[in-house]
Amino acid sequence: MNSGHRINFSKQSQKNMEDQNNAVMEFTNVPKLDNFMLAVRNLYYAPTVVYLALNKGYIPYSVYDLGGFGMSLMLAAKDFGVDSLVAYSLVTYPEVLRKYLKFPDDEDIIVGIALGYEEEDKTINKFRSTRLPLEKFCHFRNKLEKI
Repeated sequence: MNSGHRINFSKQSQKNMEDQNNAVMEFTNVPKLDNFMLAVRNLYYAPTVVYLALNKGYIPYSVYDLGGFGMSLMLAAKDFGVDSLVAYSLVTYPEVLRKYLKFPDDEDIIVGIALGYEEEDKTINKFRSTRLPLEKFCHFRNKLEKI
């Protein structure tokens, strides 16, 4: 899977990423995200990053399963006092990951999960991103409603 370097993302996803970057810059009061980007380049200073992959040719439902596994992994880590972070930047360069981590060619690297201990005194760790309202991407139907 090619990461797309944000060009293959939907317009809404691109807007979400732009809004996120602007919010981080405003929150940290640091133009150009200098400190944040340094953390990104250093894999958020996490002592461990777990990469999850799927065999090429996977069906979309497999991504759902992998997401459930990833969330279970993060919940289990938290139960042991270990914090986690899922970030696009952890898989931006799959060819580099493949080279140095010896991923087989028949697997696509889907997601990276940084594991470690949050440094609560760091400003960036106090940042909480906004979310789209649920009704923007999720539709609930009562079975008595006409669709």
